Amino acid sequence: MRAKKKLSKFQYTFRKVCTIVAVLIISIVMIFELTIRDRIELAMTAQIKSSSHRVINESIDKFLTNNREICNELIECSSDTENTVKYISENIHSVNLLKTGVTQCVSEALINHMNKDGINVKLGNFTGLNLFSDTGPNIYFDIDATPCVSCEFISSFESSGVNQTVHHIKLELLVDIYVGNPIRIESIKFKTMYEVAQTVVIGSVPSAYGTISRY
Repeated sequence: MRAKKKLSKFQYTFRKVCTIVAVLIISIVMIFELTIRDRIELAMTAQIKSSSHRVINESIDKFLTNNREICNELIECSSDTENTVKYISENIHSVNLLKTGVTQCVSEALINHMNKDGINVKLGNFTGLNLFSDTGPNIYFDIDATPCVSCEFISSFESSGVNQTVHHIKLELLVDIYVGNPIRIESIKFKTMYEVAQTVVIGSVPSAYGTISRY
């Protein structure tokens, strides 16, 4: 059998140095990738939330403008002979129509915006430094977003001036956006509040509040 040729001292040192350098390079690349990935996710999340709020507000405004008759039928008031409001009720049919319409309108607007336009993130946001935040050229990301939208109506009474009460009907929109590319983000969740109706009650607060069904 042929005996193995022993490495010279120089060859042994050279291989050892190459191994250490390779490990250092791989470690630096991994740390850099993990750091950049976190910063990209944070930048994308902030950009998606910002653009989503704008799209949501625009789509809700458009829907309410085109469906004023539904908004006008949300509330019914019952007064006595002295024109004192005794009863305020929500028309549950109009409420359900509004919830369904707003949910569909917002979902379609978000899908068209995210999947068509993508998002642009400033290069400076990737540094993680406040000094370079929102600076530099835009980096475009083509994303695949699937929004899940749900909404609830919140009713409340608020004192306003002398012998006046304001009845508010607010729409609380819950949004969960799943983003697929280029960085996998499980979900981006946020909620926003939108006031859809106000009723000013002159006098004492009504003694009863409820919902009615009308089909």
